Amino acid sequence: MNNLQVSMNHKRIAIDNNIAIDFMEKFPNKLDEFFTLSGNSYVFDREITYLSEKANIIIVISHKIEIYIVFKDYVYLDNTILNSKIVRRFIKKYPILASSYELINPMKLEFKNSNIVWDYLSFTYDAKQAAIILLITT
Repeated sequence: MNNLQVSMNHKRIAIDNNIAIDFMEKFPNKLDEFFTLSGNSYVFDREITYLSEKANIIIVISHKIEIYIVFKDYVYLDNTILNSKIVRRFIKKYPILASSYELINPMKLEFKNSNIVWDYLSFTYDAKQAAIILLITT
């Protein structure tokens, strides 16, 4: 099934109940075991499901760790990214974030909340791919 869970209390993601990646470690465990290395990026070879949508997950490691969740369903924004069902589901799933977002422009939404452990959370609409991307940094 490859269901993704993202914790807002710990710097951890999990795929189903058998793959857990803890980003509090110096080099996250299990990346080599379950992801394919391509340059400085780790790619999960199988499609995942997050917020009831099909997606791909890419983890880029440089001076910081960036987790990209690229939703596969083609999306055409009518107004702003806030109107997308993916963003609405995210806010519903994590009510702690409901009052802590800022619409930077119609295609970008950032979350600013000191109650979560991640350094940065944002949704961006990529018009070329007609896709919504969730970026999580640590």
